[in-house]
Amino acid sequence: MGWLKALVSFITDPIADLTGGYVERKRIAAEMAADVARAENNFKIAQFNAKAKRCMQAEQNDADYDLLVLKKRDKTIMDEVIILFFLGLFVCHFIPDMQPYMRKGWQAMGYKGVPLYFEFVIVGIAVSTLGLMRLFRAFWAVKAKGINALVRS
Repeated sequence: MGWLKALVSFITDPIADLTGGYVERKRIAAEMAADVARAENNFKIAQFNAKAKRCMQAEQNDADYDLLVLKKRDKTIMDEVIILFFLGLFVCHFIPDMQPYMRKGWQAMGYKGVPLYFEFVIVGIAVSTLGLMRLFRAFWAVKAKGINALVRS
């Protein structure tokens, strides 16, 4: 009977090894898939946390910038000169007698109308005068959406 047991063992042991190895490989593959899914979720969470941290830092930077601008305005007169110059240009666009000169001036510089950067200068004056960095960010977001809509069409 021992020889029969050895024969059966000789035939069944390799099959058992194959199936046992297969089961082990499946278990390892399942563990690896779970580890990959866990790592992907941790990566997404880290991305969201980093984005939230950047937003909070941007808010703090805006507040710091506003305070710095308001403190420095007391020390120079050049700010007022620049502000008056650009506000003068801005107001000239609304005076009927000055409008042809303004249009020809922009055309002489190669623009079809008032360039986009002039709008940014006017917003920048509001930012620097009133300390409204958040307003500037909102203005930039609206402009970016408008520009993207123009590019798509």
